[in-house]
Amino acid sequence: MTPAPSSLDQLPAYESLGLPTAQTELEQFDHLAAYRRLGPIYQLQFRGERWVALGGMDANEAAWRNPDQWDYHSALPEFREMMGPSHVTQLDGDPHRRKRRNLKPGFAMSAIFGLIPVIDRSIATDLRAVAGQSLRLHDFFMTALTRANSRSVLKCDFDDATAAAFIRFEEHFIRGTSMGAARHAHYADAGFQRDRALVFAYLGDIVDRRLAHEAVDDSFQTMIAERRERGEPVERTELIPEAYLLLMAGTGNTAKLLNAGLQNLYHCADWLPGLRAELAGYSPEKLLGGMGAFPLLKATILEIERLFPAAPVLSRMVAEPFVFNGIMLPKGTKVLHLQTLPHFLEEIYADPYRFDPARWVDRDYPKKSQGTYGGSTHLCLGINLVRLHLPIVVGNLLRDYDLALAEQPRIAVNVNYGVPQVADLAATLSLRTAP
Repeated sequence: MTPAPSSLDQLPAYESLGLPTAQTELEQFDHLAAYRRLGPIYQLQFRGERWVALGGMDANEAAWRNPDQWDYHSALPEFREMMGPSHVTQLDGDPHRRKRRNLKPGFAMSAIFGLIPVIDRSIATDLRAVAGQSLRLHDFFMTALTRANSRSVLKCDFDDATAAAFIRFEEHFIRGTSMGAARHAHYADAGFQRDRALVFAYLGDIVDRRLAHEAVDDSFQTMIAERRERGEPVERTELIPEAYLLLMAGTGNTAKLLNAGLQNLYHCADWLPGLRAELAGYSPEKLLGGMGAFPLLKATILEIERLFPAAPVLSRMVAEPFVFNGIMLPKGTKVLHLQTLPHFLEEIYADPYRFDPARWVDRDYPKKSQGTYGGSTHLCLGINLVRLHLPIVVGNLLRDYDLALAEQPRIAVNVNYGVPQVADLAATLSLRTAP
């Protein structure tokens, strides 16, 4: 009998399995097969260094139990380089808790729930504007969601050119966060640099006007006012990336969820009719009462989130040594946390690669089996906006429109680094006629 490993050096290696390997792209690793054969902790070569992969329910419990055991500042340098040292992803311990408290008026569900009618009106307006047209779904959704934010959480005058620059910047920036050292050449692109200058100048002007006490009734104003009431510093360099978060946090990932989810939903013949029937009664007023009035819509969204997580793997660095599965992880250990791997374990979700919203009806799954938005105090900041945007978009779309997909590319499920997106999936929206 082979003795259990007692140190990192003794951990089984991914490379020993003869499975797909990559030096720069997470999505080329078969972490699910490695988990089955090596267990919840193993080592692998990634970006020219040795990393440790943690996966499974126990790994999520260990990773989320104590957020102070992670050094987020060192693990995510791309955000610091682009957004500055006070960006929420760059902070640990008490500074991070302070930042989350300062951001709460812009992102807490209690703060944004009342914006449902405004967001709904914005989404409905943009859907009507493209009815009968051929459009690229991902691009349309990202634009519509960004505009909805500009009409609610951070009110500003967004013309088409400015919105397009923000979206190009966000997409280019996020692509670079998975490139390692190659990101520097990626970010040096002249077009990206022009968009970056426009984005930060635009936000800087908004912040300057707010600091000069321009009165605007939105979440950003509340964030600034509450900080002033507590006697905390209100600094321009800190507010600019916060304004960016309000406009853009989660828009790209939500667009990806919708792009992949709707393609599967429209091919789910045993589910779609019942969902349409439920959504015949959709209205923002009913949604203000919670998702209880829309159990099939809630189940649909939970299944889209489970099957198509935008960030299934996150890089981490150990700040405080801890033991997992009998192995001590010392300070400085580089970790790939496979936080959504449980989504694809058949012992938790039967037939896990099947799009099956019915699995969520009258059933709860363990919290540690759901990693789409992470966990603990570093839970995705934009989760509440996403969970308003998704039901509003799907509710409006299925109640009022038919969606004809121009092509049927395969959007594959991937446990490693997001869904291999067909971002230019084309479709035509047409107004539904009464049955």
